[in-house]
Amino acid sequence: MEDKSALRRWAKAARQGWEEEYRQSADAAIARRVLETETWQTAETVFAYVSVGQEIDTRALIEAALMQGKRVYAPRCVGKGVMEARLLRGLHELTPAAFGLLEPTESAPAIAPEAIDVLLVPCLAAGRDGYRLGYGGGYYDRFLARARGVSICLCRARALMPGVPRDAHDAPVDFVITETEIWETKKGR
Repeated sequence: MEDKSALRRWAKAARQGWEEEYRQSADAAIARRVLETETWQTAETVFAYVSVGQEIDTRALIEAALMQGKRVYAPRCVGKGVMEARLLRGLHELTPAAFGLLEPTESAPAIAPEAIDVLLVPCLAAGRDGYRLGYGGGYYDRFLARARGVSICLCRARALMPGVPRDAHDAPVDFVITETEIWETKKGR
């Protein structure tokens, strides 16, 4: 856990130092790459985190999914380490939550992780092996362990590594998409 904690501190400090121009350019390129994938184009349901702070901006992807007629779900934290996917009909429906997050309302319909086609997952850093370094709460690992759809970690190339420290409960993703490449991970094999 100490290795993860040190890497989290490094990753947070590193992305604070990245130029705004780089972040915006990388985020736009990542969104284009996601939108061009067959996985995205054929998906009927999309789960997307709602970006805050220095995270890769997901608003363009959420808006594109809504315009394309996809059903969009976003995370809502419902307990320690537990989140649900709740329906999001537009960014205007988001409400402030803990840790500066924006979430769908409590009354928004939920969907089981197993019923989602594509899941967009955040990271502080990611490895080419499909494992990602999150914020340490285990929310996404628990959620991904139940998901059956294609999981895609959005990661700026400067935060992509050969591998990141992992524990037995960490859940790998299917793809890591950066501004320069789409990396198929084969679920951490």
